[in-house]
Amino acid sequence: MKLAVITYIFGKNTELLREPLAIDNNIEYICVTDQKNLTSNVWQIIYEPFEHVASCRDKTALAKFNPFKYTNADRIIIQDSSLKCIFPLQQLFDKLDTCDICLKKHPWRETLAQELPAWRQIRGLPDRQINKFNAMAKHDNIKLSDIPLFECCVLCVKNNTETKELFSTLLSLMKLLGENGNMIMTQQCPFAYLLKVMYPSFKIGAINQNKFFIRYAHGTNTIIKE
Repeated sequence: MKLAVITYIFGKNTELLREPLAIDNNIEYICVTDQKNLTSNVWQIIYEPFEHVASCRDKTALAKFNPFKYTNADRIIIQDSSLKCIFPLQQLFDKLDTCDICLKKHPWRETLAQELPAWRQIRGLPDRQINKFNAMAKHDNIKLSDIPLFECCVLCVKNNTETKELFSTLLSLMKLLGENGNMIMTQQCPFAYLLKVMYPSFKIGAINQNKFFIRYAHGTNTIIKE
C-alpha cells in the first residue's frame, strides 16, 4: 500500500516549511507551492503557481482538497504547514482500516453555531459570507448547533471515489459561499456542514494531534498548546 503526506505553502512564508522529525522511508512526502526556489531534504517540492488565482487562501484550498492530483497513494495525510510531525505516522494511516476518514475535533468549540461568530470576531469573516451560510442552513432546515466541528489542519483520507466527491463538492461550496470570485474564508465550516448534511454515512476516526504533531500559530514559530 502506497502512503503519502502532503503539505502546501503559498505566498512567501517558505521558511515555515517544517521538516518532520519522524521520517518513514515508506512514506512519500510532498509539498505543493507557488515558490520556485523552495527546497527541502525531505519534502518533494511540486511547483503549482495557480496563475489564475490571486488569493493564497484559495490556492491553498485548491491544492489541499485535490491531493490526488499530486500523488496516486492509497492513503494520504493532508497537513497544514503549521504542523510539524514528531511521531511516526503509520498508526494514523492504520486507523483507516476501520473508518472512512480521520479528523481532529476542534479543541475549543464544539459546533458550527459557535464557530461562525468566532471567525467573524477573530478572523474578520464578513457578515455577507455568514449570512449566505445561515441562509443555506435555513433552506436545508439544518440547525448549526447540531453540526459537530472538525478542524481542517490535518486530515487522513483514502484515495477513493467517495473522498474525491467530498472534496470536489467542498471546493464548489466554498466558491458558492464566497464573494468577488474568491472562496469563503473558512474551510472547516463548509467541511463540517457537508459531512453532516450530505455525507452522514462517513465513519469518522479521531486524530490525536498532540501525539503526532507540534502545532504552531499560523505564519510563526510560536507553539500552540491545546
